[in-house]
Amino acid sequence: MKKYINALGIIGLLSVVYGVLSAILASNVIWFSYFAIGGTLFLAWINNMLKNDSLFEKSKIYVLKTYGIYLLFAILIEIVGELMLNLWNYPSFDLKSKVIHVFLIGYPFVFFFIHESFKIILKKVPSLSLAIILTTLINAFVNEIPNTFAWEWVYTIPYITFEILEINIIVIIGWIVLVTVPIITKRIINKQMLIKSIYKR
Repeated sequence: MKKYINALGIIGLLSVVYGVLSAILASNVIWFSYFAIGGTLFLAWINNMLKNDSLFEKSKIYVLKTYGIYLLFAILIEIVGELMLNLWNYPSFDLKSKVIHVFLIGYPFVFFFIHESFKIILKKVPSLSLAIILTTLINAFVNEIPNTFAWEWVYTIPYITFEILEINIIVIIGWIVLVTVPIITKRIINKQMLIKSIYKR
């Protein structure tokens, strides 16, 4: 089992490297799918080595429930952010590509990615609020900078033009929403499991 997890971790790291390089060197518009899946596997591997509640230690049912909730959040965020507020779009995607690379892969796996990174950071810092701030900043830059080469998604934020490393300040602040999704999801699932355990008694 350990060799299997190690192999997944290494494959994950290679996938991250490929995603980033393909974005920077080839403007690959699906770079993020490689990055998000690979990053999730790599960070879960790190957490496994740290004995830090890794995704690899979860049951298939738990993972599927988490994925399902992440998918619901993805739909909600896209309805509000893209359709209602018109804050971003995907210029290179048709409907099929959007379903695959945004809804089925992009959002769910970036939420897994965020949660695995959050667990690593939370173990190293003294407070929950500081861990959330650091997770937000790290994920904002790590996930957004390669996209400034590939433009898988393009922001159309009105009025505010202040940028850090070509990333609009509103985008950086907006990552707080994405970081809170895995935290809320975990609490939903844990509460559901607690209720089930009470009814079984």
